[in-house]
Amino acid sequence: MHRRDFLQRGVLFGLTLCGGAGGCATKPMRQEIHQLEGSLTVDGRPAGPDTLIRPGQTVATSGQGRLTLVMGEDAFLLGPSTRVAFQPADSRQPMTSTGFTLQAGRILSVFGPGPRGIKTPTATIGIRGTGLFLQAEPERDYLCLCYGRIEIRMHAKPEQVIPLESRYHASRYLSGASAPSKAPMHNHTDEELFLLESLVNRRPLLDDGATGY
Repeated sequence: MHRRDFLQRGVLFGLTLCGGAGGCATKPMRQEIHQLEGSLTVDGRPAGPDTLIRPGQTVATSGQGRLTLVMGEDAFLLGPSTRVAFQPADSRQPMTSTGFTLQAGRILSVFGPGPRGIKTPTATIGIRGTGLFLQAEPERDYLCLCYGRIEIRMHAKPEQVIPLESRYHASRYLSGASAPSKAPMHNHTDEELFLLESLVNRRPLLDDGATGY
């Protein structure tokens, strides 16, 4: 699928397709649950659609759960049986988490400007303004850099920095001390990316092609 197809889909979601590298200006930063299916806990306590989820809290969905969440300039889609510990904010972006740890399950994320630090069971990932899907699997982790740039450090080899850049879905398996290996795209869609970016008044910068490892 080519870039023009993504732009046409963006119109269907009611996005303003602004020019420039930064895309559209963001709406005022906020924290809210956009959609919740199934049950949810926040810091181990039952939560509902009106719960205010803040940086520094741990969020978990049920086996049939699904959560769409806006936190400052970032938006997230958590799948079933997912547990994510969001890092605290810093003083410059008090409503935006500085990153998160994926403890179980899967999460699709879009991020505003500025650095974020992400941890999975096998790797630490440094990002800056990116669309990213992660899934913790029993034997390995799965990563899809939907667009943007990241740096991967495997926990088993933290001294080695593995850069990855993508304009359209560069997927990798992450396992132990092995280098990331190429993988097919699965369990997330371009429509979900358009939806998440629309919640923070942006659009995905998707195009064919990927570079890096």
